[in-house]
Amino acid sequence: MDNFNCKYCGSNQFKKTKIGQECLYCHAVYENDNDSNEIFIKNHKSQKINKIFLFIVGLIIFISITAFVFSNLTDFNSHKDKVTSSSTSSYKKTTSDSSSIDIKTDYDDNLLKNPDHSVKVAELSLVQSEIDLARASVKKYGGDDTKKFEKLLDEAQKEHDEQIKNRVVTPPKPDMIIDNPDSEFSITTYYREGGSLLAYNGDYNQYTSQDIINLWRQPDKVITDSDKIKKSLSIDFGENKHPNNYETKVLQEQWKGGKITWRELRSFILQINDSAYGTYSKEFVYESQGKPNVYFENDNVSYVTPILRYVYFPRLPEKYPKEGLGKYPDDFPSNYGMDGYYHEK
Repeated sequence: MDNFNCKYCGSNQFKKTKIGQECLYCHAVYENDNDSNEIFIKNHKSQKINKIFLFIVGLIIFISITAFVFSNLTDFNSHKDKVTSSSTSSYKKTTSDSSSIDIKTDYDDNLLKNPDHSVKVAELSLVQSEIDLARASVKKYGGDDTKKFEKLLDEAQKEHDEQIKNRVVTPPKPDMIIDNPDSEFSITTYYREGGSLLAYNGDYNQYTSQDIINLWRQPDKVITDSDKIKKSLSIDFGENKHPNNYETKVLQEQWKGGKITWRELRSFILQINDSAYGTYSKEFVYESQGKPNVYFENDNVSYVTPILRYVYFPRLPEKYPKEGLGKYPDDFPSNYGMDGYYHEK
């Protein structure tokens, strides 16, 4: 591509593909039809009972370097993203009874055309609105697989209801924090397919700075400079794959220590990349104490280092192995086991 630089990484080195031009550095694909030149990102954050979907254009920059990040974290293979377009959409919450869903008015038809994708997202996240969306998708486009999809969604609904019934409202240990029980329930997970990328993460915005001090005592220091906070809240490696900051170090250690699954790992990385665009009032640093760093917006917790000893979030065992999930088998780490955890090879 003459006189053209990749808008994600700045490279001017491209190769031809069947659908357009692929950047050799970050693997962003520029389709021949430039009108659809966007990556679709759906990043979930819950606040109170309302579900908020954040479609952040700036996150594209970080998506384009995900392969590089994971080569450091997990020896991931880089892969190609098919660049697609999508407008910001909100899913209207409905009942789980598919007969009550008005497909024409409740959902944009573009959201319904891939029932296989919708069902997988519903199964992985157990978000009620995703289950409802998947039912609408199956009702209209399920075809010969309708019964199979409906069975999977019935199982997802049953699991969702069981999770809600047993949802943790009191921390398992006195010095732990938990996902906000007043937020819409979701499993912490990650999914990518065909350029569509989503991550579900919990909220801890019920906690204030005083709550954190009461739980974990005084921090090592308090940072209020926004540039320093953004530098802390990033994925950053130096030479020889050595983490340059606490967030990177913790994620790497927890992944290689078999404490978090690869979906949880990728979900946290996307959340960190997304959070880099937040407006933070301060950061509590607890690194010397081995506790999570805490980032605040308007004195409420916006992000917390996901150290499992101190942070509780909804989890499920790995549901899908490599076979059958997504269209990019190289989207899995090389040391990935069938249980979703890290295994030395």
